[in-house]
Amino acid sequence: MEIRNVISFIKVAELNSFSKAAAELGYTQSNVTTQIKQLENELNTILFDRIGRSVSLTSAGKTFMKYALQITAAVTNARQELSYSAIPSGELRVGLLESLCITYLPQIIKSYHKKYPLVNTIIKIGTYGELATMLNSNTIDLLWTFDTHINSDLWIKELEYANPICVIAPKSHSLCNKHTLHLSDLSSETFIFTESSCSYRHTFEELLLSKKLPFHTFMEIGNTEIIKKFVASGICLSILPQFSITNELQAQLLHPLNIIDFQLDMYGQVFYHKNKCVTPAMKAFIDLVKEYI
Repeated sequence: MEIRNVISFIKVAELNSFSKAAAELGYTQSNVTTQIKQLENELNTILFDRIGRSVSLTSAGKTFMKYALQITAAVTNARQELSYSAIPSGELRVGLLESLCITYLPQIIKSYHKKYPLVNTIIKIGTYGELATMLNSNTIDLLWTFDTHINSDLWIKELEYANPICVIAPKSHSLCNKHTLHLSDLSSETFIFTESSCSYRHTFEELLLSKKLPFHTFMEIGNTEIIKKFVASGICLSILPQFSITNELQAQLLHPLNIIDFQLDMYGQVFYHKNKCVTPAMKAFIDLVKEYI
């Protein structure tokens, strides 16, 4: 049932005239006649008595009128509500790594909530593997990770940006006095690492092994804040993304070592599932992340 046919029906009944209804709606009279005929065929009834030049509703037409008014009212309400939905609202579920959450999210969420107070934001913290499962099961709307280049046939990549991986030492460490270093200079050092599934840790360890350079792992822990505190205390060295140590570098608590034969970039990436309907809340969040990066 076409809504334009229902609208024409209401207008003919209101004006008791096919020609007047056609003129007001911007149709030809034959168009309106055809529309009413289509409606009558669909409903399997006669909606108008046509006696001479007089047009009036039949009993069936009067019965249908109340439904016709409900139909047009429902369409009008739907259009209004959908136009309002262009304003970000509802629920937004974002999954991301802990380091990204700590570094970026406080300011982003502060700005996002100020601009879009109708959005209820739910944050999920996890490893890349955990977040990937969440995205594929529609448990989260957006995935924000930091890794090697990721390409998936199931996902749409909305954003990608590079950030260097740094070998960090406490400010008091003797290596901080050297302008240039090689990986071999680290062979006697003790390291605290993120979890074994971390891509930049894996790349660093593989590089050391390929050069047959020994290294000692003091501790493995997923929390980058704890790693930074251990390094700053002078116990060990570590490797972390530059974005995660900005405050410590400014406060001169940590020092990035200039390792000539270790230059590595990893990539921040934001994804949503290809079958996901992108909501205004999702788009607004993506746009805001792009502003902050």
